[in-house]
Amino acid sequence: PNASNNNKNNNPIPSRVLTAYLEPIDQSTWSTKPLPTRTWTSEDLSKIEYPQLNSCRRLPEQFPVDNYPSEDPLDVFPTHDGKYIQFVAQNKQRCATGSTVADIETMRHMKPQVALFQHVAVKRLNGTEKDEASSSVSSVSSSSPRYRLSSHEDADPDGMTTRFICRFQPSGEETLSEYNFSYEYASFRKNSKVMFHEDSGDNKLIHTSQLTFRCPVPPSLRDVIRTGESVVDDYATLFVDVVPIRTPPRYGPPAEFLPPYYQEFRSEPGFDANVEWGDRHVLPKLHDAGRWENIPICKPSLVEYGTVKEIENSNSDTAVTPAASDSTSSSSTPSSTAAVKTHRLASCIWASTGYATRGNRFAINDGQRRLLEWIQYNKLIGVEHFYLYDNSGAFRTQNDDGSEKNDGSGISLKPIADMFPDDVTVIDWPSKVCNNNPNNVDSVGERSSQYAAEASCRLRFGPHVDWIAQFDIDEYLVPMGDLTSIHPLLDKLEAENNKIVSFGSWRAWPRRRFIEDPDKSRMKGAKNCGRNQDCFQLQVPNKFTMLQAYNCDRQKPGQKKSKMPAEKQLYRPDYVRHHFIHYSTVTENSVLNREDTQKLNRTFLRNPFPDPFSRFGNEETEGLMLHTKAVATQDTVFWEMACNATYTGNSLCRLGTPFPEDMTGVNETEGDDGWKMNCYVNRKIEDYWVKLLDKKLKDLVPSIASRMARGAIA
Repeated sequence: PNASNNNKNNNPIPSRVLTAYLEPIDQSTWSTKPLPTRTWTSEDLSKIEYPQLNSCRRLPEQFPVDNYPSEDPLDVFPTHDGKYIQFVAQNKQRCATGSTVADIETMRHMKPQVALFQHVAVKRLNGTEKDEASSSVSSVSSSSPRYRLSSHEDADPDGMTTRFICRFQPSGEETLSEYNFSYEYASFRKNSKVMFHEDSGDNKLIHTSQLTFRCPVPPSLRDVIRTGESVVDDYATLFVDVVPIRTPPRYGPPAEFLPPYYQEFRSEPGFDANVEWGDRHVLPKLHDAGRWENIPICKPSLVEYGTVKEIENSNSDTAVTPAASDSTSSSSTPSSTAAVKTHRLASCIWASTGYATRGNRFAINDGQRRLLEWIQYNKLIGVEHFYLYDNSGAFRTQNDDGSEKNDGSGISLKPIADMFPDDVTVIDWPSKVCNNNPNNVDSVGERSSQYAAEASCRLRFGPHVDWIAQFDIDEYLVPMGDLTSIHPLLDKLEAENNKIVSFGSWRAWPRRRFIEDPDKSRMKGAKNCGRNQDCFQLQVPNKFTMLQAYNCDRQKPGQKKSKMPAEKQLYRPDYVRHHFIHYSTVTENSVLNREDTQKLNRTFLRNPFPDPFSRFGNEETEGLMLHTKAVATQDTVFWEMACNATYTGNSLCRLGTPFPEDMTGVNETEGDDGWKMNCYVNRKIEDYWVKLLDKKLKDLVPSIASRMARGAIA
């Protein structure tokens, strides 16, 4: 979406336009005890409308994530059973965390958002209290509830751990939000001294990267939402308003205000709601409060995006309904009707036709080719479906009127996905990364778009699959030993009752014999190379696959676990509550209190990680990860020197020259024809998977040629 489109009223229901009401926040009152009530009225609110949101199927693409409040990935959708409206939002305080005056001011401005990760307790006012609170005539119906902040002991049952008031339209029915898990308890279990710092973005607390919460749907609306019948001509007839309950962030220990389910772990002296908020802190009337209004309630994800094959599977007599989990859910998240499973193993992917490396040092534009090879390979190892969050739109350029420029930036991954119509679901996801800095600078990078896409995929489609493969399109999970599919490993994990399996991920090097001659793309100068030296653009000829070219791992199978800089996982989405690219940060086990843990005959540990239902894969007999990360042009500087067998300096040779399998009589210092040996060829990849992938890709040549002729594939 583009801000210039805001005045185009093309919404199919003009009376229900998505609208943001922005409320002033006076942080100077935060230190006052009890907390003063907010006195703003509707006249003090700023109003911004977004009529360009006019399609349910395109909601993730059209939601105004990149014009206001700017680069704030958000997704909203009903759960499969119609019982909840699920929200996924970004923790924006993580986007600018440096020491500059501008970053410090941004963090100060974002402090109210941090509070949204911490629950409040509220109580509905009775008739007398409501009359006392209503000092002015309201346009809102007198039947509309009013709320006050309270202690846990005084709160309504559904108001004990909430943060948002959810108002459904046009009925006007209200519910109180629930968290998908307690962020405070998760912080406590991770031994965090505080949940948030006043002067930091807390980027290392990766379980707070995404805010996930949900609005309970009134029973009268559940069936029509579950079936998708409330959506007519691709747009909603039902809507939800979301009103945040504003309080200052709590900067004390994460256990200072834990709800009753976790009461044994509350820290002392703790947070006293009656002291901090008082017993008469009445929340503003909804029309006087900041809020999102008229958020469309669209179809459940499988109904909206399911392929014909998936929908047939969900309706078939043989569709699998999962057994009840062996984990006791905490009181903060009631159980819901089990979803029909359409796949055993699916992949969640966030990818684009091109991207800029961290620090915006270099542009990589091989996304279409990589996706084609990667999908075909993963189909071979047993991945049954791919949920592709196409981020290509983040790099599209536009004219002043909001139309796309004809400069090639409009190319997407859809032409590749269309080659696998039964196997790929595309979600157009143009949200931008809010901070693309490296991780070793003052304001560290925050790949917000990727984190939100991953959470969206897990919550949208996770209920319909048994396992999720969380890999990037440059990462290849290779079945090892006697395995020619990943499914026997899943069988083994399920027999062991394991829910998560990890694989070490360390980038491999492209072999010199499988890349274009560097002299053909040699460049000079700081503009091209990042410094005043020679460099070249590393390219893999189309006659070779990325899998073959990069089959030169820096460790032998079995050695990555002790050296790996990262890991990637297969995991069960019905067990993992929060996943962050490399790690399962919150699980069904970690949300349990001591009593429920012991009821399941498990040992309760303050720090529940590594998770007792997780393990690493055996790289020699089960599987290993080959990371075919592209080599940026700037990283080829000094390559001739660094790749010389006699070189002993600090520059890294990023071109692969493999060690021979038999090192008998080999003088390593002489290298291979003078080139430094620095990696190992995986014979299972070379002798089996490369050949099988080549054969399958050749079958796709006519389809590829047709798309290239139409300009759909670059």
